[in-house]
Amino acid sequence: MLIKMAEYAEYRQKTLDNVLNFNYGIELFPGSSQNPVIKKNTREEALIKLKKLLRSNGFAFLAENNKEGFIMMFLYARKMNERNALILIQNYYQFRKEHDLWFRRLEPFDPKIQMAIQDGFPSVLSNLDRRSRRVLFMVCSQWNIERYCLLTIYRAILVSLEHLIQDVNTQYNGFVFIVDWTNFTARQTMNISPRLLHVMLQGLQDCFPAKIKAVHFINQPWYIDGLMSVVKPFLKEKTKNKIILHGLNLNTLHEYFPRDVLPSELGGEQPPYDSRIWLKSLLGSSLGVDL
Repeated sequence: MLIKMAEYAEYRQKTLDNVLNFNYGIELFPGSSQNPVIKKNTREEALIKLKKLLRSNGFAFLAENNKEGFIMMFLYARKMNERNALILIQNYYQFRKEHDLWFRRLEPFDPKIQMAIQDGFPSVLSNLDRRSRRVLFMVCSQWNIERYCLLTIYRAILVSLEHLIQDVNTQYNGFVFIVDWTNFTARQTMNISPRLLHVMLQGLQDCFPAKIKAVHFINQPWYIDGLMSVVKPFLKEKTKNKIILHGLNLNTLHEYFPRDVLPSELGGEQPPYDSRIWLKSLLGSSLGVDL
């Protein structure tokens, strides 16, 4: 009995310690902490503060009321931290300036982009995962290196992401990627430039207003592991931790994605993925009609 009472007392003390030390965004006892915590913004507070920063940092045109929907994407991507959202906006425009050709005619009507989307780059599932995140997957062996290059795949991904982040729920909950390397050949790998891949990943990591919560690799061959070992040193530690390797074991993938979410290609219960549905959705959205 005494042991149980002692354990309970210890539990109560640990619980109290956790409550007092938990980061709620305010300082419970001012002056007692060496690292004061800044109060977390509400949506409205973050928007007002970001507009002020935009006006004083050369982006006054984004502080207009008709741009609120656009800049909110950056606030959601940086958890309502206005300073981090400003940095993301600056990176967004700088990246597009440095790689201007990549963003010309960035639309689903571009013939090369259509080819990539028809081959499933990316494939966008209609079902969300259990955390209400959008699920995108790519079967890399479907890349036709004779018809389009790696940069075209990147442009197709950007077109898709830009369409998806118009939804506020997606801005808040983010994305997860599944990359299937089954039957991906060494010849296809030779068409991946590590330097170009690094710049592309940097663009998604630091210069695009989307929460990419995880990237799952399945059936990756040894030469993809070698390629990633070249790219990983350039990634942030947080980004590295989002890459989850499953190898040949689909069971571990299904621990993250229940079968009722996934198409049959990924061992799921849904019908095989039809890329035409996503392409029609993109084209219809651009035209303002349902196709």
